[in-house]
Amino acid sequence: MIPLKPLQLEQLAKLFHQGASEASRALSRWLERNVRVSLDSLDQAAFDEATESLGPADATLCACVMSVKGRFTGKLLFCFDDASGLLLCDLLLGRGTQSTQWGELEGSAAMETANIVGCSFLNAVSESMPDSETLDPNASGGSTRTCVPSPPQFVRDFAASIVEFAVMDQAESSDTILLARTKFQIDDTPVAWNLLLIPDALSLDSMSRILG
Repeated sequence: MIPLKPLQLEQLAKLFHQGASEASRALSRWLERNVRVSLDSLDQAAFDEATESLGPADATLCACVMSVKGRFTGKLLFCFDDASGLLLCDLLLGRGTQSTQWGELEGSAAMETANIVGCSFLNAVSESMPDSETLDPNASGGSTRTCVPSPPQFVRDFAASIVEFAVMDQAESSDTILLARTKFQIDDTPVAWNLLLIPDALSLDSMSRILG
């Protein structure tokens, strides 16, 4: 896998800004609050640096993990610590007090939110890409302009373990990992949620050709 050049990263960042804007609108409707999602960083980092992208390696985090198929392929993670994730559930469920533990209802609320944010983000990114063949090597029937995330899987583990799982494909073919991270605000107040997009190695090679 050939690392992307600075100009290619700049072009890709513009596409991810489009995805973040659409995710903002979708999440605002879902939560009935003013939510802003913005691109925090787009980096090519060494593997050990990538595993620390969500915080200390031994910190416990939750993530809704989705596989991406369609225009390009890879992993999409909606990540949060316990307090921030349970705050999300309280907002959705109309609770007046802070929940303290995860249950089936809380996990379902988090996964449904991940699905809404993920679909809106991915579709905006894929539809903003220059016309070309699909980046999914397993797709059939010609080109497609959409991306579809798999149903989210809820996991709770150490931060390093979650990221290592997500970047495994890239790590097998390159010394550097491409990570796109977002940040969230609700009513202008930052919240510790993170949307992490990690294209796989084949899609990155195709992106490099498309972006010139």
